[in-house]
Amino acid sequence: MNDSAVELARANLYRYLCLAPLPPTDPRFALLRDSSFQAVVRTALDWIRQDAAFHPAELGPGELDPADLETVYLFPDEDDLSEAYLEVFGHSISKDCPPYENEYCANRDVTFRSQRLADIAGFYHAFGLDRASTARERIDHLSFEAEFLQILIARQLYATDRGLDDSRAEVCREAERRFFVEHLGWWLPAFGVQLEARSSSRFYKGLARFVRGFAAAERAALDLPPFAELPVAHPDAYEPQGACFDCDLSACDDSPSAAPAMP
Repeated sequence: MNDSAVELARANLYRYLCLAPLPPTDPRFALLRDSSFQAVVRTALDWIRQDAAFHPAELGPGELDPADLETVYLFPDEDDLSEAYLEVFGHSISKDCPPYENEYCANRDVTFRSQRLADIAGFYHAFGLDRASTARERIDHLSFEAEFLQILIARQLYATDRGLDDSRAEVCREAERRFFVEHLGWWLPAFGVQLEARSSSRFYKGLARFVRGFAAAERAALDLPPFAELPVAHPDAYEPQGACFDCDLSACDDSPSAAPAMP
């Protein structure tokens, strides 16, 4: 097995996962209609379907077998997806399938949720990344978390391909495992299940099934056991100041020494 090809497939699928939950009006969403990008994603998904390294011995709650994933509805085929987007995500945080990690925490205490966001920010800062000052979403949005893992995989590939100290690649790999366990993997299948049930759009149903299968594939790639349960969304009606509770990311954005921003 070509390890670099495996990691590149993962990175490309995280790139897709970064873009697909964005509003269709976001300029970045347009990449999903690009035929070259679509070909890259289809190739990566074919690899995951066929490579046993991506197939876990046991599926967790809400997961789908990666071998059953399809590309047919992964890309927008309607001219205007705005209504379909509002159907599932609404004008504010969706109560059924919010694309935010914190909304799946059973503990609704503000301090607890604030600490979780601070931990996410800590991961980003540790790798020189920060929330862009123009970003509208909180840092626990699926798009942010997927982009972070894409960047980690890219840095791991760079360290390996350039023959750098093995510890550099290992630091990235360990951060991928920790971040997936602590912040993305545990709620991703629940988001997919709710999205599939709520949406009537072919595109969002395709995204939902991809999310559920990719969660299982990532567990296999990272050698992780299944998560014990499927969480339920517990969205709050309020939006914290700066869209990031007390993690101070907006203050970091304006600092002269701020790290490079994640778009």
